[in-house]
Amino acid sequence: MKKTLIRSLLLIVLLLLAVVLGSVIGSAAQGTSFLSWLGMSTGFGLEPVTLDLAILQLTFGLSIRVNVAQAILLLAAILGYTRIHVKE
Repeated sequence: MKKTLIRSLLLIVLLLLAVVLGSVIGSAAQGTSFLSWLGMSTGFGLEPVTLDLAILQLTFGLSIRVNVAQAILLLAAILGYTRIHVKE
C-alpha cells in the first residue's frame, strides 16, 4: 500500500515538473533562432458551454495547450518513472 502511494505521488510530481519545466524552456527558446521549434505549440479543447437552470448557472469548458518541449519532457518523465524502483 505504502509503495503504491509513493509511486503514484512520484508519477504526479514527475509529470507536473515536466509540464512546468517544458513551459519555461519553450518560452525561453522562442527568442533563439535555432531552438525556436521547442516553443511551437498547439492547443485543443472544448469551447465554454453555459447551462442556465434559472437559479443556477453552470459553465463547462476545457482548453489544453502543449508545446514541443513539454511533450519531450513528458515522455522523458514517463520513461524515467518506469526505470525508478522504490524500496520499501
